Amino acid sequence: MNFKDFLKKCLMNFFIIVTFVSVVIGILGLIYEPNRRFGYEAYFSPLIFGAISTVSSFVTYSKKELTVRQMIFRNVIQLLVLECLILITGYSFGIMKDTMILTSVAVSIIIVFIIVHLVSWLIDFKTAANLNDSLKVYQRKESNTP
Repeated sequence: MNFKDFLKKCLMNFFIIVTFVSVVIGILGLIYEPNRRFGYEAYFSPLIFGAISTVSSFVTYSKKELTVRQMIFRNVIQLLVLECLILITGYSFGIMKDTMILTSVAVSIIIVFIIVHLVSWLIDFKTAANLNDSLKVYQRKESNTP
C-alpha cells in the first residue's frame, strides 16, 4: 500500500474511532459519573483520543505486502501501543484515576479496536466486490467485441 492510500485509510479510521469513542465516553460517563457536567472542552477529548489512536496505526504501515502472520503481529503491537498511549494520556490528564475506570477504558479500547477493524474490513470488502463486479462487466464487454 502506498503512503497516500494509507493516509486515506487512517483518516477514515479516525472518523470511525471518534464516533465510537464518543459513544464509549457517553456510556462510561453515565455508569461512573452520571451527575457530572462538562464544559465545551469535553468536545475535544474524542478528537484527541481519535488522533492518538490514528497515530498508533503507523505501526501497521508497510510499503510491501505483509503476510497474514505479519499483519496480525503488527495489529497486536498496535493494540498494545494504543492501550499504553490512551491509558497514560487519560491518567496524566486526571481523567482516569480509579482502577475500575482504567479497567473499563482498557476493555473499551479493545472493543472499539475490534469494531473499527470490522467496519474497515466491511468497507474494503464492499469496495473489492464492486471492483470485481466492474471487472466482470468489462471482461464480458471485451469478449463480446470482435
